[in-house]
Amino acid sequence: MNEYSSVAAGRSLAVDAALHPALQRFIEGRLRDRSDSEDIVQETFLRLYDYSRTRTVADVGAFCFAVARNLIRDHVRRRRAAPLTEEPTEAIACPAPRADEILAYRERVDVLRQALRTMPPLRREVFLRRRLDEQDSATVAEALGIGRSAVEKHVSRAVADLRRALEKRGLALGDGR
Repeated sequence: MNEYSSVAAGRSLAVDAALHPALQRFIEGRLRDRSDSEDIVQETFLRLYDYSRTRTVADVGAFCFAVARNLIRDHVRRRRAAPLTEEPTEAIACPAPRADEILAYRERVDVLRQALRTMPPLRREVFLRRRLDEQDSATVAEALGIGRSAVEKHVSRAVADLRRALEKRGLALGDGR
């Protein structure tokens, strides 16, 4: 199995271990550029993930190869439309996140969203008010009719629940918190 085996959080989307290298060879054979082919492979799996969030993919391999063919066509068209006047250097890094980083982020968001849905209602409400709405403990305590210490306990338990949900999936928060 590879990193794309569990791309659909909570869904069954099995990707054959041979699909990634086969897709890589397919794309590389058409582009003759390893770095561009790696980008297209990542974009292909990202599109598979996005598509599978709302629909069922009957044949993952066929889907990926069809997406890859379209991405190759688009890539070739862009290259022809805007030819480079000079060779790009490897020192220039794109500030945008890579496709695999986007995929990992989206997977973490899905896991956290599900964990919030299953959290006890009061704990979820306290957590959302404190962390997302940035209300102070006194305001939250007064609005919900609980003590300040209860607010802090709910927040710490909510954070622990979210961490556990991520760890259960083998994921991390990403920022060390």
